[in-house]
Amino acid sequence: MDIREIGTRGVIFTYGDDISVYLIKGEFHFVLCDTHLGPLSMKVIKDYLLTQLTPKELLVFNSHSDWDHIWGNSAFAGAKIISHEKAKTRMQEIGEFDLNRLSKFHNGEIELKYPNLTFSEKLALEDEEIEFIYAPGHTIDSSLCFDRRDSVLFVGDLVEFPIPYLDYYDLDAFIKTLELIKHFPAEIKLSAHSGIVSEDLIERNLAYIRGIQLGQPIPPEMIGSSADVHQYNVNNRLLLKYEPLIREEYGKNFNYPSYKSNFLDLGQVNSDNFKTALGKYLRKLKISF
Repeated sequence: MDIREIGTRGVIFTYGDDISVYLIKGEFHFVLCDTHLGPLSMKVIKDYLLTQLTPKELLVFNSHSDWDHIWGNSAFAGAKIISHEKAKTRMQEIGEFDLNRLSKFHNGEIELKYPNLTFSEKLALEDEEIEFIYAPGHTIDSSLCFDRRDSVLFVGDLVEFPIPYLDYYDLDAFIKTLELIKHFPAEIKLSAHSGIVSEDLIERNLAYIRGIQLGQPIPPEMIGSSADVHQYNVNNRLLLKYEPLIREEYGKNFNYPSYKSNFLDLGQVNSDNFKTALGKYLRKLKISF
């Protein structure tokens, strides 16, 4: 565990798996960005808060609804949990599925705790000079947290080294978000998986996404050691393209766990084999591929 102070009131906690959560010590509240893998992960946060001289209400912010950012929510009984409104919807759909299939990552006994304070475009805590801003890209529900006083922007999974995961089909939205982050008036930009973000890394992520969007070959040096992430992105893009048609075909009978269980390990299946499997699945539903 690495604990590092950022600015005048921020603390970044980086776990052994290189996932970070960010704590802002505000005037009236503590604001925690993301909650890692479960209640046991949050013990270090709770212990740290006990060292602070003035007890304050804790507000939890989920930058998006992926499992490695929300499982520690249940460590804070009665806390306000802030997210974009789509994060709550997505969490309710995929949460139990991820909880069951990824049990080896559980850090403590996990009970899914959903956001209870949501926003559509922006939510400001004016007395704390903190803003939460909708910024889709990595996922449909991704958001930013901006500490205006310290000029620190927490970007969650929207920027990653060497390349980002693509879990939302609208790459125009992702490019728009990365341009927003690039030009955002913050002195420090923090990623949940890649520490302090440089402008070069943002440009690298932009170049990768534009290459994917245009169907261009991606240079191996851009992918680096993340070939599995790139393979996941290529396969998942195809799956995301057809998901609305699959949902429409099933209608009220659509079941996310049943559907998704057909397409696990996207990063381990080469593109040709994945296209074959998806085509077979779609033909059963009489959907043109």
